[in-house]
Formats: sequence, C-alpha cells, structure tokens
Amino acid sequence: MRENIDTIFKRMEALWQGKILDRCCISVTAPKDPLHPYHVQAPKTQEELRRWYLDGEWVLKRNLERIKKTYFAGDALPNIFPYVGTGGHAKYVCDPSKVEYSPETVWIHPSIEDYETFSFAFDPETNPVFQEELKLLSYLADEADGRYFVGMPDNCGSYDALAQLRGNEELLMDFITDPEPVKEAAHALMDILHVTNERFFAAIRENCKDGSVHSWMNLWAPGKIMQLQCDLSVMISNELYKEFIVDELETTSPRLDHAMYHLDGMEQIRHLDDILAVPDIHMIQWTQVAGQPAAEHFIPQLKKIQAGGKGIVLVISKNQVQPLLENLSSGGLNLIVTDAKSPDEADRIVALAERLSK
Repeated sequence: MRENIDTIFKRMEALWQGKILDRCCISVTAPKDPLHPYHVQAPKTQEELRRWYLDGEWVLKRNLERIKKTYFAGDALPNIFPYVGTGGHAKYVCDPSKVEYSPETVWIHPSIEDYETFSFAFDPETNPVFQEELKLLSYLADEADGRYFVGMPDNCGSYDALAQLRGNEELLMDFITDPEPVKEAAHALMDILHVTNERFFAAIRENCKDGSVHSWMNLWAPGKIMQLQCDLSVMISNELYKEFIVDELETTSPRLDHAMYHLDGMEQIRHLDDILAVPDIHMIQWTQVAGQPAAEHFIPQLKKIQAGGKGIVLVISKNQVQPLLENLSSGGLNLIVTDAKSPDEADRIVALAERLSK
C-alpha cells in the first residue's frame, strides 16, 4: 500500500467537497522498469476466458504482477478492478449462452424478443452468476492484506444494460413505439442493480477502509461510490433523455454517498444541463472519445460543470496536464495520466500539477 495513503485520502475527501488540500488530485502510473513493463496474454477459448475473469486466484495472480511492476505516483491507488462486463447486471437475467467473453470485454447478446414473456425475476441468494461475482470480490478483499484496494464491478447504466438485452436498434425503436414496457424493464434492472451493489459494497467495505473505490477513475471515498451512465444517449434526443434516462439518475444517485456520471462523448453535451440538475450526482467523468477533439477543446463545457458545483474526472495524456490546469479550477479536479514512461517522468508530472494547481 502507498506510504502516504492517509494524505491521499485527505486529498480525496477535499476532492468530493470541491476543495483543494494542496493541489488537484492527480494519479500517474508508469512501469517501474521501462524495459520490462507489465504485459499479460489473455487466453483464447470461451471457457478459459470465463475463468480469466471470474477465477479469483487467476485474477489475483495477474493483478499482483501488474502492481509489482507499476510505479504509483501522486494519488494513484494500487487496486484491482473486478471487471465482469459493463452493465453487467444484465447477465443475471439473460440466458448464459448469450454471454460472450473476449480479452477486452464481456459481450451480452440480445435476449429479449417480447417484454411480456421475458423474465426479470432475480433472487440474489440463488442467482449463480451474481453469486460467482460476489465470491470473486470477497476472495480478492480477503486476500488483500493491505496490498491493494478492491474496486466495484462495472455494473452501471440500466438502460445500457437493457440495450444489451434487447439490442440497440430495437430499443431505440421501442422508445418511440412502446415506451411503457421499456420503462418497466429498466426499473426491474435498476432494482437488481441496487440490491446487488449493496452486497458488493459490503464485501469490499473493510478492504476500502470503510469506504469504496472506483478503480479506473482512481477514486476513493468514505461510503459508497458508483458511476452512472447512459452511453446509449449519444443516439437519442434530449427530449427522450428527459423522459427515460433522468429518472434512473434521480432514482439511483440518492442511494449512493457519492455518484459520478460517465459522460461518453461530445454528443452527450446536449444532456449536460439535465445531468447537472441532479443534486446527488457529485462528479462528472468527461471521456475523450477517439476521433473527437481532446478535452482542452471543451473548456467552456468543463467550466460549466465546475460552475454547476460538480467535480471533474479526466483521463488524459501527460501533454494535457498543463493546458487543463491553466484553464480549470483545481478544486474538485481529478486527473488520471497513464502514459508516463518512467518513474522519474511520473514524478515530474505530479510536480507540474503541484506548481499549476490553483
């Protein structure tokens, strides 16, 4: 574990309050030995890939190797991200044959042909998929022994989960032609998300020092943190966003101590006012989508987020640190830099953030 973890926690407590302890939060990682960086080769068969995601010993072994070979600078947290698919709570109600494991992600193929006949019945005590994932988190937390934190799975965005179960094109048409069954199905998935996340939070709470961790956003907080999202919303109007998606934000965010919104691409700017209006969303993670302008081209929108009382998470390159810090307030700002080439360079990036924080 980081020697200065208490200071990191204090810095992150200030982050959630939109304040600054001594500088903005910045996490920088680099290979300890640039000539021998961490590399992992994923298996190829479906059964091996499934175990690669869910076998606690296998997950722990490769992550300990990654942590061993990684230099953590600034506020970077050694942690394990138990990734089992984005919107992964869809797996709890779909046919197992519809789940496909790949080296990069977990795909959930469409299962819903008719909302009336599809069952969203779920019992956390007997559902084998959920129980296997809960076992994974519990194992990782039990084995940590102060070496790392365990993050939450990427179960988030019930409309994104529903899009996997129904199919994007079909769901987009359903918004227009059959809205009520869509809302009922989404609420069933929200209920599943809330119930299962409470079990996940309980499994990692002690490991996370009576709080929780969001792995890829490099965030710790006292209490429960989770991201909200609707990547599907890049394809819908703001009117439909208001009718369908805002309800999930308002339903789920009060159940958390700290909620973040994953804003995935500039097409979601049209929904920004509605996101900012949700009081229990405390932070927005602005995603730099491939093929779109970099974050510094959206300074007015980023300043609007800060003016709206929300924090900002940015996953950026090292060359973006200076222009962003020169234009944004450092209070409530969390920068994540993953392209440092060496420990010395990682430390220089953190030092730059210290000089520019204001």
